[in-house]
Amino acid sequence: MSADDTLPGSAGTVVVGAGCVGCSAAYHLSQLGREDVIVLDRGPLFETGGSTSHAPGLVFQTTGNKLMCDMAAYTRELYSDLDSFRQSGGIEVAYTEDRWDFLKRKREWGRAYGLDGGELLSPEAVADRIPQVDADVIHGGYYLPTDGKAHAVDASATMADRARDQGVEFYGNTWVDDVETADGEVQAVVTDRGRIEADEVLLATNIWGPLFGEMVDIDVPLVPCAHQYLVSDDLDELRGADREIEQPILRHQDYSLYFRQHGDAYGIGSYNHEPLLVDPEDIYGPEQLADLGLEYPSLREFTAEHFYEHTHPDHDKAPYDAACELVPAFEDASFESAINGMFCFTPDGMPILGETEDIDGLWWSLAIWVTQSGGAGNIIAEWMENGVPRLDGERVDVSGAHISRFQDHTGSREFTYGRGAQQYQEVYQLIHPRQQPTDQRELRQSPFHHRTSALDAEFYESDGWEVPQWYGVNEERVDEYDIPDRPGWLGRHWSKAQAVEHHAVREDVAMVDMTTFTGIEVTGSGVPAFLQGLLTNDVDIDVGRMTYTTMLNEDGGVLADLTVSRLGPDRYMLFTGGGSSATLHSRWIRDHAPADVTVTVHDSSLAGVGVFGPDSRAVLEPLVETDLSNDAFPFYSVEETYLDGIPVTMLRLSYAGELGWELYTPMEYGTRLWDTVWEAGQEEDIVPMGWAALDSTSLEKGYRLWGADLTPEHTPFEANLGFAVDLDTDFVGKDALGDGDPDQRLVPLTLDEQGAIVDAGRPVTDGDDVLGYTARADYGYTVDAGIAYAYLPTAYADAGQPLAVEYENQRFDATVREEPLFDPEREKLLR
Repeated sequence: MSADDTLPGSAGTVVVGAGCVGCSAAYHLSQLGREDVIVLDRGPLFETGGSTSHAPGLVFQTTGNKLMCDMAAYTRELYSDLDSFRQSGGIEVAYTEDRWDFLKRKREWGRAYGLDGGELLSPEAVADRIPQVDADVIHGGYYLPTDGKAHAVDASATMADRARDQGVEFYGNTWVDDVETADGEVQAVVTDRGRIEADEVLLATNIWGPLFGEMVDIDVPLVPCAHQYLVSDDLDELRGADREIEQPILRHQDYSLYFRQHGDAYGIGSYNHEPLLVDPEDIYGPEQLADLGLEYPSLREFTAEHFYEHTHPDHDKAPYDAACELVPAFEDASFESAINGMFCFTPDGMPILGETEDIDGLWWSLAIWVTQSGGAGNIIAEWMENGVPRLDGERVDVSGAHISRFQDHTGSREFTYGRGAQQYQEVYQLIHPRQQPTDQRELRQSPFHHRTSALDAEFYESDGWEVPQWYGVNEERVDEYDIPDRPGWLGRHWSKAQAVEHHAVREDVAMVDMTTFTGIEVTGSGVPAFLQGLLTNDVDIDVGRMTYTTMLNEDGGVLADLTVSRLGPDRYMLFTGGGSSATLHSRWIRDHAPADVTVTVHDSSLAGVGVFGPDSRAVLEPLVETDLSNDAFPFYSVEETYLDGIPVTMLRLSYAGELGWELYTPMEYGTRLWDTVWEAGQEEDIVPMGWAALDSTSLEKGYRLWGADLTPEHTPFEANLGFAVDLDTDFVGKDALGDGDPDQRLVPLTLDEQGAIVDAGRPVTDGDDVLGYTARADYGYTVDAGIAYAYLPTAYADAGQPLAVEYENQRFDATVREEPLFDPEREKLLR
């Protein structure tokens, strides 16, 4: 449609944004049979002026995040089908030994997540493929032959043409002034050319996302950032090129640089400068663009000082100097074009996908690069049409990109801009997964944070919470145990105190700060029937009892695993993790709750302490007004009682796999609860225990960790949680489960070499065949072996099966084991 066409007065679906993300969503909606869809953009079609218009289009598919990796692979396949992708291969070079080791791990991510053909190249082999590179300054490179260059504008136009064939209409040069909502539903989109009533609206506006958030009174935690891109004049090394892209695209991440061929010329992209954040209100309009000679509103003036003089805080060379070192031809070159181009970052660097919780029909697909654009459009279209996110027809875990993952504090400008700047600075940096941010800290603390700090707790940030990982006071006891060293990468940001705490909870007693755990109280006359239809296990249990269950989406994927406590005939308490997981899980419960059910989320209103270990009964029994004997207070039971005058809800369970209780109390009693238990525990040599040890003990016990070895990509039967599924009841997702005989199962492997350890995301192999990947891994200090859990084809999932795990270009022999590895008869739990 041309800009002169009259807009329709109504539509079933309005997509705002005709860049590659919006066009992908519209195309996929049309392929799913969605009718009555229109797409609007403020700019001309399809070089609209957003990030799609200026993006260099480099598609490096390999990342450590499976969702991002899968979306990139789908985008490559889709754009290849659209004749809008040039498969040139991609090379990432290592300037340092650390980066070379990282590239070994990165290649393993690719193998683990289904990217075939990745190779580690010598410096000379890199130069063979990219002759202008100086092989003497690098240690080697990681090459993936299926990487390449996406032509984002062409892809957008082609997807639009195919969508038009199915009835989708596109309108450019149309400014959206408002999104109207009423009574918790989207109503219309108001433009400078008229009002369009709509049942659903998808906002695929990227850098303008926060402005649309203001229209509907929602904080969108996203900040536009500018980075630099320059194109040289012709280089002798590239003269005579027949195509725009012949050589592999190139990354020099040790200096936050990337490169791509432009026929006879060469382009440089640089993140090697301070974050150049832009308030969405300050994005240039037409008059400013004309005055500055800029082509698109997503551009800013080129700042030469950031290329020739300034450096990234972690770098010792300016971008130009680092580029010349790797590609000496730049020393004699000039640059024909230079821009500062905008894209955007969220506080955690992930996209924003999903429907607004309090406004039905208002969807978002933001903070997405060209690399993942095709896949993001597919996911959001499936979600809008079928109610479940899917990628290429398969279950997919979007938890890390879900719009509801954000906590209240992330809506502040200070947090969004501070963490957005950090994400910009770290996008190419070698960041250890356990390395912690330094700004925007201590936002959420347990009431005994000062007590755990005094014990020299090492805090990790989790959705604003300060969570103790281990305690420095326990490092004094490392000589008591034979603790394997963790060399190299795996030994960073780690302490042998984890092993001390692991042994202490097995031998004596330990206490854990569990305040981040969230209680979801569900009350009302319709509660038993409601929960029975939402959860997989039978929840018709006696008052005072608990059960373990999963919660599924309509595709049978696991959205959560929960403990369910019945506190009264019409009153249940569900406990789940904290932060984003609790936000996602509680939203699902609220969204499905009928009118006669009240859902109260005790997020930040309860303090929690776990008391675990053989001596936990001895510590607690003198303190509480209830009988803690095994007969009176059996495993998986719950009581509301008092501990030294403090009202507590006591759950008899233990994520460590030992005798123990979790105790929850209103936040104002928290400090007293900690102090009382701590003082009473001194006679039993009580030890403060962090979450690192809780993870390793739970891994030995075979307890699942949602978001790691338990995600919506898998069913409970695949996760070996069939005991938590009662097929005699009806629940959401039951029809998708089939007969409970899956093609793959989650199983533990132990590494045959004593003391060896790997981490998550490593390929599990039989010979040269990749069977799966490690979803979770750690060292089991009680079983004295490295442990990894992986989803494997059932033919390889039987105990005793010999396999291997790859890590840093080494193969570690491993053996599939029966689970649990620790206390299979549950003697520890039931005593």
